[in-house]
Parts: sequence; structure tokens; C-alpha cells
Amino acid sequence: MTTEKLVITVFAKDRPGIIRSISSTVLNNEGNWLESSLSRLCGQFTGIVHIQVNAQDKEQLLTALSSLANEGISVTVQNSDGVEPDEGLVDSIQILVEANDRPGIVKEISDALADADVNVDNIDTECESASMAGYPLFRAHMFLALPEGFTEQQLEEILEDVSDDLMVSILDE
Repeated sequence: MTTEKLVITVFAKDRPGIIRSISSTVLNNEGNWLESSLSRLCGQFTGIVHIQVNAQDKEQLLTALSSLANEGISVTVQNSDGVEPDEGLVDSIQILVEANDRPGIVKEISDALADADVNVDNIDTECESASMAGYPLFRAHMFLALPEGFTEQQLEEILEDVSDDLMVSILDE
């Protein structure tokens, strides 16, 4: 039996029961929920879900997922081959970046990483008040895939070159 893998994105105004609606729709239409990353941000609920479905059940599942719009849940679907790209990225690392918040800080950090061929596997960011300093502090917790031969020291250097106030902490995985 041929199976297909799908990656869906979901978006809705946050409320209880969103995951139940999505997971019920997947299960009731012969899909299997493989993995996901879902979260609430600014009163909205969003995320991505990796689903497997038998080829003959795919259209039924797609129709059911689109009907979630009746519940205020927007769903988009992409086919996935389920294969992780391996383009010479060999080392994984977890870091915390902290700096004074300012417009463009995420772009500055992402430019430095992309220029060094470092792939961002996951990023969570937040801004909070630095009570002693009186200005907002930006934090980014990241999981990165480093290219072959790229060291932790090189990573720290390229990121700390972004600005004088930026600090990088390498975290234990």
C-alpha cells in the first residue's frame, strides 16, 4: 500500500480544542500524525504538522482538512517526500543569543548564519524587559545545523561580530 507524507500548516484565533479538531480530522480520515510544532503567539494559534496517509485516502483527508475553515481553522497542505536534506550539514548545536532589542536584529543574525551556510533547525525568540537596564532584551534560543568543519568558536565569532552587545551561549543538548 502506497503512503504519502504531507506537511500542513494551521492557523486560527486561539481557543481551547483546536488541536482536538485537527487531530480528530486527521484520525477520522485515515491519517497518521507523525510530528508537529504548534504554539500560541499574540492570541493566535499556529504551527506545522507532518502527516502520513494512504494514497487512496489522501483526497478524503484533504477535503476534511479544508472543511476545518468552518471552525475558523485555516489549513494549507504541501506534499513532502519525508526526506531531510543532507547538504553537508553534520553538526547540531543549541545556542542562546542575547542582545539589546532593536528593529532588524533577527535579520542581522540570520544574515550572519546564512552567509556561513549554517541552517536554522528551530528558533524561538522573545523580548523582555531588562529590569536593571531599563531597555528590552532580545533572546533567541536556536537549534542549528553546522556545515562540515565549522566550529563552535567560528559560530560564536560570526554572531558576536553582528554587534558589540550580542552574547552567544553554547548550550548542552
